[in-house]
Amino acid sequence: MAKKRILLIEDSDDIQAIVQLILEDEGYEVVAANPRPVTEWINDNADLIVLDEWINEQEGHMLCREIKKMQILKHVPVIIFSTAPNIEAIVETCGAEGFVRKPFDIDDLLKEINRCLYKKGSSKVTLI
Repeated sequence: MAKKRILLIEDSDDIQAIVQLILEDEGYEVVAANPRPVTEWINDNADLIVLDEWINEQEGHMLCREIKKMQILKHVPVIIFSTAPNIEAIVETCGAEGFVRKPFDIDDLLKEINRCLYKKGSSKVTLI
């Protein structure tokens, strides 16, 4: 079975490196991407997108809305990674499939990834 590909968009190099290591140890292929236009993510063929809520000067939930408007990306599950106290409301308004609070517990991160990737009714099996 092919490895699931996770697109990780996190502006903290330290957090990005830690999450990438955790996910690669779990058998996922991780594409760590610096913030860039959403249209460039199409070529990454991600099964899941993990998106920081604050990326430099951009808000991750606004990027999530862009993703969900694009026909070619809207099926890809998005997990918002955040310290925001109102993360549940953010996720609901932007259409993300899930969230992970920072600081995060490794088990919680992996559970949320599996929940989003393998939920019933998905048109594509996805990993976070």
